[in-house]
Amino acid sequence: MERTRQLFLYSQFCLYVGLAICIIIKPRGLTINNGISYYGTFKLTIIPYCFALFGSAFFCLRGTQELSISTSVRLVHYVLLAVSILIVGIVITPYTISRLVSALHETIGSVLFSLQLLLSLWLIVYLQFKFWAITLTVLEFAAGVVSLIYLAPRHGYLLESQIIFQICFGILLISSLPYLVKTDRLHAVRDRR
Repeated sequence: MERTRQLFLYSQFCLYVGLAICIIIKPRGLTINNGISYYGTFKLTIIPYCFALFGSAFFCLRGTQELSISTSVRLVHYVLLAVSILIVGIVITPYTISRLVSALHETIGSVLFSLQLLLSLWLIVYLQFKFWAITLTVLEFAAGVVSLIYLAPRHGYLLESQIIFQICFGILLISSLPYLVKTDRLHAVRDRR
């Protein structure tokens, strides 16, 4: 369990350290309203941007591989696998190339956020409506709504709302791991009998 938790913490570390470096290099991204992907369009920020997203995807994938594919966590395993793939999809579809690639980029981002939110809702039920899980998911949902609102305007809080969304999702996932792994172990013992 500790190894799995560590891998997901590394995923979060990569995301936020890479984004922090991007913001330090190009603070205009806080006001330009192009979200996290803004940093994938400049030579100065492409390396920390790739570190943030590829690193996050890599460690999310590794953490996912640590979760066995038992009945209890099969959904979590497959959703996190899809999340890892979608994060890579975000990086390889910079929205500035063409309208088609931009539409693909936005679709991938929408599917990514939707999957994360659906997993969060599933975790609320799985964790039997623990207050902290509900609170984090409500905050995540609110940040998702703000992100949706700020997709079109030229100025707004898209980057900030995306970061808040990801922070809430990351905390919820990492905080849920002990419950997922404990249940997973119980199913493994039952399967051996």
